[in-house]
Amino acid sequence: MAEPKWLKDLKEEDYLKEDFDATGKSRYTVDGIDKNDPDWLDKAAKKVNAAEGDDYVKLDAGLLTVNQINWMLRRAFGELTYVDDNNQFLWYNKPTDPNKKMLAGRTPDQVGDTMGAVHPDIRNVIPEAKKVIYALRNKVGGHDEVKMPVPNGNRHKLILHDYKRIEDEEGNYVGTYEWVQDIYPFVKYFCETTGQKLVDDPDATTGATYKRDTIDTATGASKHEEPVEEKKEARPDTNSGASEY
Repeated sequence: MAEPKWLKDLKEEDYLKEDFDATGKSRYTVDGIDKNDPDWLDKAAKKVNAAEGDDYVKLDAGLLTVNQINWMLRRAFGELTYVDDNNQFLWYNKPTDPNKKMLAGRTPDQVGDTMGAVHPDIRNVIPEAKKVIYALRNKVGGHDEVKMPVPNGNRHKLILHDYKRIEDEEGNYVGTYEWVQDIYPFVKYFCETTGQKLVDDPDATTGATYKRDTIDTATGASKHEEPVEEKKEARPDTNSGASEY
């Protein structure tokens, strides 16, 4: 994955101290159960008498049942995971289709695992994961989010990992929320509905840029204009209120 420069500059002696064996304790840690037990979820839920099924959950801006929350999160765009401040993997949005291949594969028996167990130490995965967690835990440079694209040379597969620092009401770090998805379907839909195109540009550092189609009002056909710089400021369409690029 492509790291932002500020993340690359972190010192190994700092971020490698992240405890991926989760030997500490969060205020929400469920004691007395092996974190890497494949049945951790059922055992922990039973121990704390967790709400389930049609039990209601009062949220800060809503009242939903556990079932409703599950159904909604399964339909969320992207793969979501949550790791607490003790580096214990606690949740992911299980796909509705059990046969769907995930970009960052997770299974129900992994819920409750330590980060060390979730990330096998191959291809230097653990040190890189520790770097992200350390950066968000300590809000290095004031950053509370880490965006990491996965370069693959394929314009039709744009994988992005987005990590966010999660805080409580007092601003204390309570975990990391990860969103992983191929954002190409968004880009494709955007281009199709706006008339823009994603084209190769040998002079662009990203390898691609946008080209706008304009509509011939007499025929309805599209005609190409010059490439539009990606960082060009949006200009409001005075008729519709939409932005034109």
